[in-house]
Amino acid sequence: MKQQRIIYLLFVTLLTITACEKPEKLYPQPKTSVGVQSQTFAMGETYASQLWYDFANQRTETNAFGLWHIGFSCDANTPRLCINGGISASFSVARFSLSSVGKITPDSLKKAKWMFDHPNGDVDSSAFLNAFWRDGSTWRCAALAYVIDLGDKIKDSTRYVQLQITDFKPGISYSIAYGLLNQKTLDRTETIAINPNKNFVYYHFLEHRVVENEPMDNHQWDILFTTYKESVPDANGVLYPYVIRGVLINPKKVQVAQLDKVNFDAIDKTTALAATFSRKQDEIGYDWKQYDQAAERYTMVPNRVYLLKTSDALIKMKFVDFYNDQGIKGYPKMAWEILN
Repeated sequence: MKQQRIIYLLFVTLLTITACEKPEKLYPQPKTSVGVQSQTFAMGETYASQLWYDFANQRTETNAFGLWHIGFSCDANTPRLCINGGISASFSVARFSLSSVGKITPDSLKKAKWMFDHPNGDVDSSAFLNAFWRDGSTWRCAALAYVIDLGDKIKDSTRYVQLQITDFKPGISYSIAYGLLNQKTLDRTETIAINPNKNFVYYHFLEHRVVENEPMDNHQWDILFTTYKESVPDANGVLYPYVIRGVLINPKKVQVAQLDKVNFDAIDKTTALAATFSRKQDEIGYDWKQYDQAAERYTMVPNRVYLLKTSDALIKMKFVDFYNDQGIKGYPKMAWEILN
């Protein structure tokens, strides 16, 4: 009994001490808009990954950058080719007459006009401009040969590929013939089936095969963090092709408006709906960040907000960082709020 009484007294004493403790001061809640969410997208320090994102379902899919050389649009009404210019600043396309196949020399390459895709995604801004033309209700392929420079990272004869587009069947397939420049002939042929669930189907010339690049169907993603090529002015305003990292939209599903010198928290649904929206693929692009020479790091452009009108929602979005918690670049972070 004596032992039980001691235990009881200790218990009562403990309760008394606890009741007299001063409650810990609570930290104030962070001042953010209701419903604001944020996420970091891990491209990596060498930008080895690209990330596809859907706002409504908060779904992310990741794959490696650089899996393909050329893409074939799956739009049944408008044929179009694109190139993976982000592989190298020198990745580009030159046009020659079809009769030039087997006769193209190093001097011919030096004199050629080299083209690459503008990242806005317009058909008129493609490196393969006028590769197709309409004859009544039938699409025809231009009688041209193309030389594709796969980039100066390739140091042997596989760097240059000759290509002819031989056929386009709307909604069905593209047919091509190609070969290495030093082989003098187009010794390989390929028919590439269109996939209506994707924006493009992709081909790798050195592996001689169609490769998977879009991990989500074209109705399942909104934006893509990736590497691509753009003409960027230097300090003197002269345009040069640069490999850059930015965000491309899914133009089948998304429209974007950019607002500058605005308060993110003040933007409501009414304000957003009054904006002018665009389906340009690079409307978000890369210039939400800027390089601070003094600090030797990227900073976010202040008070720049993007509005995204998707098939699922109306969204306001801003970028808040380009580094992870360890200070490593290649980890863009954005914050957004669904307005409807």
